[in-house]
Amino acid sequence: MVLPGLSAGTVILIFGFYRQLLEDIASFNFRPYLLHLVGALAGSLATVYTISFLFDHYNMLILAFIFGMLVASIPVVLNLKRGTALLKPLPLLCGAGSFYLVWFVICEPSQTISVLPPGSFFHYFLGGALASATMLLPGISGSSMLVIVNLYDDVINAVRYWEWPKLIFLAVGFMVGFFGMARLLSALYRRYQLEISFLLAGLIAGSTRALMPLRFSVTFLIAALAGGALVYLLTRMRQTNIH
Repeated sequence: MVLPGLSAGTVILIFGFYRQLLEDIASFNFRPYLLHLVGALAGSLATVYTISFLFDHYNMLILAFIFGMLVASIPVVLNLKRGTALLKPLPLLCGAGSFYLVWFVICEPSQTISVLPPGSFFHYFLGGALASATMLLPGISGSSMLVIVNLYDDVINAVRYWEWPKLIFLAVGFMVGFFGMARLLSALYRRYQLEISFLLAGLIAGSTRALMPLRFSVTFLIAALAGGALVYLLTRMRQTNIH
């Protein structure tokens, strides 16, 4: 939720309960996720206070580790065992379109959106709505959306110094975007499961642009392999539990 570049939706996909989460959110069934919510809040608050230190001292390693996680999660989303489904044109178009959107638009370094008036309560409401909606989309992190709407630093400071009016408007926007996107994705998943899977894979693949270094070093590759290995192990553990 806090690290730009790694979507909460991607992590949920890796852990294997993404579609079930959408269905439960759409039907307002929150009881199975109370511990997830506690963990999310604790992790977000803890990360706010450590993110500056980590990026100052281990910036390249963190980006490389996340890069490896994203790349390794793509086959998890696609479920390549589907075989001939890879040859169908509509899923491929969905994947290509979402890849283009993230790679060339959302991850464009100069791409920012000015919301008028900047820093207003409406700005926080809109930022919360966009961040929560994209948080559910693998490949587009909510924190990256806050960067795009030029609100990331303001939100970090609002959390650090407990600026309650701003946080309330941010939270209201968050709830609106979160539940709206969950209901939409749940309905689409039921009808277009294969197409949505390719669309999500394209989002993840496109988001790797924000993490790519100018030059690949051995250290970067090792950290990326470690991130990929973590995803592989988590996926294997999930498959073992299922069987």
